[in-house]
Amino acid sequence: MAQVGQNSLHEHVTAVKKGERVFENAFQSVTRMILEKDIDKVIVNGKSTFDYTIFRAGDKHIIGMFDEINSFVSFIKDASQGGSSKEMAFVLVGEPGNGKTFLVEYLCGMYRTFLSQPQNRRYTFRFTGMGQFGHYGNIDVIESQTYEDPMVLAMNLMETPEESQAHLARRYRLTDEVASQWWDNYRPLGACSAYIWNDIR
Repeated sequence: MAQVGQNSLHEHVTAVKKGERVFENAFQSVTRMILEKDIDKVIVNGKSTFDYTIFRAGDKHIIGMFDEINSFVSFIKDASQGGSSKEMAFVLVGEPGNGKTFLVEYLCGMYRTFLSQPQNRRYTFRFTGMGQFGHYGNIDVIESQTYEDPMVLAMNLMETPEESQAHLARRYRLTDEVASQWWDNYRPLGACSAYIWNDIR
């Protein structure tokens, strides 16, 4: 759990810059989770293919499914790099009992475990001190209604994305490469958060 001193937006952005926390989309997270583990090259039905060892871990792991797993990894890797896959869905088709549901449940279990590690945790933000504005009733704290990442708020601090990028680059001394990486995952604030932030700003 984050300490009190690490709960500000400034602390979060600093931690992301240092690599202590991550700002990435789900495609990038899953790709990192899979590719950080060992990859073996095996011969299956006379053809050379990759065997991702993360799918073979644990007492009850996946057996076979080399084609499906390799297709999934190719799909998720392409999506994580901004390819056309990020606009598509990955669909498993087959007769009942061939392991489709088991593969999905196994992958989801691995992802939950991956996100429980301190360096991979996801964060959101809340606005505090709202009572001073007078028109939010007795509400003093309002959480992001869609659990947006604090980095999304950081990238929308100013009126325009360009102004926000210039502000963050100056304040945190970002290299062009880091700023570009962050802005690959840029998205505007949700309607509720944007309304509240405009009120504060």
